[in-house]
Amino acid sequence: MYIRQTDLFWGLSQNAVNRVMGIAQREAYAEGDVLFSRGDPARYLYILAQGEVRISIDDSKTHVYTGDRIGEAFGWGSLIERQTYGGSAVCTTPVVVLKLDCERLLKLLDSDMESGYLFFKHLSRALGERLMNAYRRMSGES
Repeated sequence: MYIRQTDLFWGLSQNAVNRVMGIAQREAYAEGDVLFSRGDPARYLYILAQGEVRISIDDSKTHVYTGDRIGEAFGWGSLIERQTYGGSAVCTTPVVVLKLDCERLLKLLDSDMESGYLFFKHLSRALGERLMNAYRRMSGES
């Protein structure tokens, strides 16, 4: 998977994309593995390269979001200075992710303000879409 396949990185300078790839770790997980749990220190952003991940926000394990699209991001709370993850992410299939240390990512984005602006603009859009989908699901719309 190339980082440019991720909506969050569209339009960033080639230099910024290369630097992001330099800090990305490719990791594989088995079905049932947990990427992070609610309350864990929020340190990483995960980009889905393969598989499916379900996000839940409480101990009932009722999922609130399923990510199955290459390039989707999880763990974004780590980018907005949350100290801990607000939910849990569990692999429902074998999964491959790019794992980004958020402290390093934020420093990188701070050093390239144009790319940083585009990144957070894309992040805002993605979060807004997830929120609207959650509202539709809660209201019974399809």
